[in-house]
Amino acid sequence: MQLAQKCSSTKGAGALRQFVSTSPSLRVCSSAAVQRQQQQQLLRAAAPAWRSSRAAVATAAAAVPEVYKEGQDPEIAAFQQHQKTAARPTAAEDARTLMALATNAVLSTVSSHTSSAGFPFGSVVDFAVDGQGRPLLATSTLSPHTADLQADGRCSITVMAPGFKSLQDARFTLTGTAKPLPEAETAAVRETVLAKYPNAFYVDFGDFRWFRVEELKGGRFVGGFGRVASVTAEDYIAAKPDPVASFAPHVAGHMNGEASHIKDMTDMVAHYVGMNVSGASMLGMDRLGIDMQVSRNEQSFKLRLPFIRPAENRGAVKEVLVEMTKTARAAVAGDTPAQ
Repeated sequence: MQLAQKCSSTKGAGALRQFVSTSPSLRVCSSAAVQRQQQQQLLRAAAPAWRSSRAAVATAAAAVPEVYKEGQDPEIAAFQQHQKTAARPTAAEDARTLMALATNAVLSTVSSHTSSAGFPFGSVVDFAVDGQGRPLLATSTLSPHTADLQADGRCSITVMAPGFKSLQDARFTLTGTAKPLPEAETAAVRETVLAKYPNAFYVDFGDFRWFRVEELKGGRFVGGFGRVASVTAEDYIAAKPDPVASFAPHVAGHMNGEASHIKDMTDMVAHYVGMNVSGASMLGMDRLGIDMQVSRNEQSFKLRLPFIRPAENRGAVKEVLVEMTKTARAAVAGDTPAQ
């Protein structure tokens, strides 16, 4: 008790050192006290700089890129008009593409558990889709969402774009009713699921049950800031996944990996979009064009670069990119493109 009182009542580094010199056996206690005092002093000294940096971060985070504001300079006004009419897939097509590319999803069910009955319950699941875009599920009876679906099939499936990082990236939620799969259709659905997940041997375990989400009610597509749309069940079923999106990451890696290609992208933006940017990276691609992240005046934002014509396969994509690159290079350099 006396030792504790001495440690707690000793104030100041000098007093602590004096205390240690007269009580060698208490060095551990006093050393810890000195360290605490030094840490407190450092924190007090660093506090103003920390508050200043936090304020700077908050100010920077709150800044809205010029391209999202009205009444700007002519270049931004032209850019905004261009982006409104830039060719891109429909929301239903984007939704079907996201559903086809997603490796997993959040399945939201109506909980049947006594502690949360009637409340939404979210689970991360693997899934595939059939030719109509209907989700196919193999779930274990050990998982609570299986019991939920057996009691009430109403559910939603939420998927996000590959590499999803922020609310600027695309996502889609589809609603419908999950129903047990007829025995006669299990073999075909099993093959579809295993084609997507070759190592999903567990779907053959005795505790797994097959479901298909039917009676679709439609969904909600969000392509990023300013791109939000409701998708009807009819439009969703009628749409097809984009034929180019599956190999877009490979093309993006190639274009983003070399300085010369990055320059090509800034040239294409300048020529075809009419905006001078200091940097560009390819985020995604479809048969109608490219989604980019670009930099201008120390601000970063998304931009749509349409192709000069639709490209439905790898060969067509290469031809279009080469043609657009040559034209843009020549235009920026003030030359006539070679034929």
